[in-house]
Amino acid sequence: QHYFIQSNLSMSGCSVDYPIYGITALDGVRIALCGGGGGMKSGVPNVVEVYDTRGSGMVLLYRYDCGTVAPTCIAAHPGDPVLAVGLDHKLLILQAEDNKKLGQKVPDLSKVDECDAVKVTDKEEIIKSITFCCFGEKLVTVGEDNAITVWEYPSLAKRWHITQHLSEVTQVTSHVMGDPEIVTSTRSSECFVWDVESGKRKRQLKYQGLEGVKYRYRNIKYGSNGSTFYAVVVPIAWSRTSSSHLLKYDCEDWSLVCEGRVVGEPLAELAVSPDETLVASASSNGHVYVFDSFNMGLRRCISSAHGLFVTGLCFTTPSPDQYALLSVSADRECKVHNPHLADPARYFKAILLLLVLLGVLYIAFTVLNSYGLLPHIDDFHTTEPDTGTPEEIHQKHGHNEL
Repeated sequence: QHYFIQSNLSMSGCSVDYPIYGITALDGVRIALCGGGGGMKSGVPNVVEVYDTRGSGMVLLYRYDCGTVAPTCIAAHPGDPVLAVGLDHKLLILQAEDNKKLGQKVPDLSKVDECDAVKVTDKEEIIKSITFCCFGEKLVTVGEDNAITVWEYPSLAKRWHITQHLSEVTQVTSHVMGDPEIVTSTRSSECFVWDVESGKRKRQLKYQGLEGVKYRYRNIKYGSNGSTFYAVVVPIAWSRTSSSHLLKYDCEDWSLVCEGRVVGEPLAELAVSPDETLVASASSNGHVYVFDSFNMGLRRCISSAHGLFVTGLCFTTPSPDQYALLSVSADRECKVHNPHLADPARYFKAILLLLVLLGVLYIAFTVLNSYGLLPHIDDFHTTEPDTGTPEEIHQKHGHNEL
């Protein structure tokens, strides 16, 4: 299905009372946010909230208080109004249903289940990323214990516990409504494709960039149809002159189709539009970038969208004929962007270039004319052909007969 964003998008974002660490689309019109102040007694809550994005503003529908632990990652079930939330080493399952109690302004999200998802050690290792897969029949968690855990849903029976990574696993993604396949990436340079049914590794992805530069897959996402895969790749050793790369793979043979590049900006977050025409990314400096997916060309740069680093991106469809891009940050803001608007700076640069070219042509014309190198206008004067009898022509030009 294709969506067409309207230039007069009236939807607006929201400000909350906690730093936001995660965002996900619960369905086409509802989104879920998570975050908080952690265990510090600062008065900042640790919550999961669900908002309706229809209309001119975001409306709070549900809220869940996570106590003294700040939720750091969140994923939505593809078919049911269910959220999987990472609370340190615990996996929390919440359901968005109307169970409003007497005197409550906002109903609570219902707690369905909870379990330890990451090996508990003295280091208090936490869950880093969550995804549903296999049409919502399985749930996958990864974390600081360097492992992948595959759970049966909704029983939360542990299917696989895979410990083949050499470092902390930071990201996991899947094509929720497609093949039983997931992709994981680590804080080092590892990026693996796995078969969820067998628990076996299928292949490793490696980006060959500049010679001598080692890269890591900082964020990864499947496309909406499952046939393409996107990744943000950055050098492990970052410098001012380094570039972030946005990659597009063909999942048939995992060949690299095309790539985009942003110089000097460490990209981190990633989101793909519902019709997969646009890919969004965001940097640690608060900028949001929108790319055309067919060639990874930069379409729009939203400079300083947030005052702090961006912690999540999400596309939503507030009405049947349009979609919007949402970004969240630790600055406690959820902002709405029109991804189809072209960057005004691009038009300014094109106009400026045209004016420069016209100026160069004018100067060149003036200089050549001053040196007499341009033909005079009289040189192009043509006389009318002579008409009349031979005697009249001779008399006109002053010829006398002998």
